[in-house]
Amino acid sequence: MSTSPRILVLAVLAPAVAALACGGDDGGSGATAATTEATTSTTTEAATSSSTTGTSGDPSSTGEGTTTTTTAGGEPSVSYYRDVKPLLDHCCVKCHRAGDIAPFALESYEQASMWGPSLLPSLEDRTMPPWGADGACRDYRYDHTLSDAEIATITEWVDIGAPAGEPADEPAPLPDDGPPAIDYDIELMAPEPFAPTVYPDEYRCFLIDWPADDERFVTGFNILPGERSIVHHVIAFVIPPDEVDTYVALDEADPEIGYSCYGGPGGEAVPRAQWLGAWAPGFPGGPLPEGTGIEVAPGSKVAIQIHYHPVQGAGADQSRVQIRTATAVDHPAYVLPLANPLWMLNVVPMSIPAGNSDVRHTFEIDIPAAIDFLFPGSSFGLDGPVEVSTAGLHMHTLGTRGSLHVRRGGDEAQQECLVDVPRWDFNWQGTYEFSERVTVETSDTIFLECHFDNSNGDKNVAWGDGTEDEMCLGILYVSEP
Repeated sequence: MSTSPRILVLAVLAPAVAALACGGDDGGSGATAATTEATTSTTTEAATSSSTTGTSGDPSSTGEGTTTTTTAGGEPSVSYYRDVKPLLDHCCVKCHRAGDIAPFALESYEQASMWGPSLLPSLEDRTMPPWGADGACRDYRYDHTLSDAEIATITEWVDIGAPAGEPADEPAPLPDDGPPAIDYDIELMAPEPFAPTVYPDEYRCFLIDWPADDERFVTGFNILPGERSIVHHVIAFVIPPDEVDTYVALDEADPEIGYSCYGGPGGEAVPRAQWLGAWAPGFPGGPLPEGTGIEVAPGSKVAIQIHYHPVQGAGADQSRVQIRTATAVDHPAYVLPLANPLWMLNVVPMSIPAGNSDVRHTFEIDIPAAIDFLFPGSSFGLDGPVEVSTAGLHMHTLGTRGSLHVRRGGDEAQQECLVDVPRWDFNWQGTYEFSERVTVETSDTIFLECHFDNSNGDKNVAWGDGTEDEMCLGILYVSEP
């Protein structure tokens, strides 16, 4: 099992849309765009379920109607403190704890034994712990999924009556590097905390001034939620100085604190908001990949998008953003959102017809073309290779699966998987950091593929920021080698 994460790898939920490098057929940038549609029959996989006998929550109880399996020495074959608590602490408790986003806590034996039978279906069908990337694609850092053997351990523990065992048998906790050093700690809401009122979800953006008065590189990012029970995820975007007025106008037009921003931070008329960092429950922020950083110019603003999931009885939120900076880094970096700009302009509609169960859209582009559009005059990536540290995807609720591949020399037969999400879940999106960085040459292309199911829809769907629209977006964190 991996150690506790030091850098956020989840929570790229409902991100902003950036118009990306134009395809090779539109301006000769060297990128290519391919959009295809196909309708096929879908196969619904039955979710695995498990019928188990519950426990009373009494540490002395083994559960009515169950039989505890013991070892030759008389100890239970699986016990909470020795075998189960370390797994729950590593994969579940960061969200399943008092006052956090999960609906119940798993911090104690009493809680775990009570909820144990309810956990099994979601563990067995792998909807929990939430982790979308397929490990067959490549190895990722901070993978917090449970192995088949670990799921079997929890299942056996429930089946034999959830014995507590001896507290002294609990292994030492996994090492924790602690929070990163910070330069700026900024309160987001002013003049008072924000209380979301839109159910079941509200997306709200808050603009803050960039605190430095000189050129800086962001090397670490964290969010401290004020009301953890309602903060589902947070994404930060850099607004360059020449685009600040557009976003200030959005903020001033909304009478509430901040402004509504479902699809992203707004300002899509000037669609170049740059991603800075993100946070989700259970995945504390931290340093960006070692030696890298994202440059921010003085006079910029930062748009903090918070996805709220309001619950009855929760208080108002006064979250804080923590940022670590450096005046120079060894490897300047960008977050590159990749998508076909012709979809955004509706020149080539990203159509998802009503009644179709499997609609496929694809896009292919080279990294220099993407960087040239988003970061003209860049000091790297235009005529030399880049290193890719993380990859992710973004779709809305019709998305079913998606992937990003490197095609060496643009050759489909020579492609390398960056991320593959075989079962898309809008509520648990993510970017995933590689165990080893991947070098992408200027001759290589990035191939994006998204699948959608609109079989239950009564109207065609296309690209857009709204809740009833869709997107097909790839996300890469790239740096100078």
